[in-house]
Amino acid sequence: MSIIHPTAIIHDGAVIGADCKIGPFCIVGSNVVLGERVELVSNVILDGKTFIDDDSIVYPFAVLGVMSQDLKWQDESAMTGLRIGKRCRIREYVTIHSGTPASDGTVIGDDCQIMVNAHVGHDCKIGNSVVMSNLVQVAGHVEVEDFAILSGGVMVLQFARIGRNAFIGGMSGVGNDVLPYAIYDGTPRAVYRTINRVGLMRHGFTNEDMHAIHSVYAAVFRGEEGTVAERLARVRKEVKNNKYAMDAIDFIENRSKRGIGTSKNAE
Repeated sequence: MSIIHPTAIIHDGAVIGADCKIGPFCIVGSNVVLGERVELVSNVILDGKTFIDDDSIVYPFAVLGVMSQDLKWQDESAMTGLRIGKRCRIREYVTIHSGTPASDGTVIGDDCQIMVNAHVGHDCKIGNSVVMSNLVQVAGHVEVEDFAILSGGVMVLQFARIGRNAFIGGMSGVGNDVLPYAIYDGTPRAVYRTINRVGLMRHGFTNEDMHAIHSVYAAVFRGEEGTVAERLARVRKEVKNNKYAMDAIDFIENRSKRGIGTSKNAE
């Protein structure tokens, strides 16, 4: 059975899964659905069409699923909801807003860690095992792929895309897309530095994988002959058998909408 503190307010219509823990002074809206073993520590506000999957925990003073700040949609009936995956850790004072009719809702994947005072705006799509450190601010319609890490104070412009296994240094401003498997940092705007060697090794990438990825980015940022498209065509022949390098090329050619920015001190 779930444990619900007597000071918590659970509105009619809310669905509470098995073995949940809802602490003091939490407010759970009428359209909220909690999976099994979800814990709301205390003073948590859940509203809108919010679903939190099994074994996730939400820490005090987080506000999740409320209407977004998008001025085009100031009608609560237009909210398209928020979905948070399994085993997520949503820390103190985090805010995550509901989606708008511009998408099918805001989505947070499984095993994400969103730390103190971070914000995720409306219609964002956050992948699995993403880490957002303290004070990260993510504007609406941003897409973050699996295993990306955003360090403290990173600010991400709307509609940007951050590739998988990317690392963004603290206090960076992200105005362009961030390449997968790469390190970006810088103010006022983050730029490509090098590949994310430490992070890739932790996830089992081989030296051959990292060399292939590096070859792609060296061709993009340091190639001297031809356009970027021509340089990618040449390097594709060298790395065509490496799935990670080919994924990097696919990101540049097909998934990037805001461009990949520039490079500084890149290898």
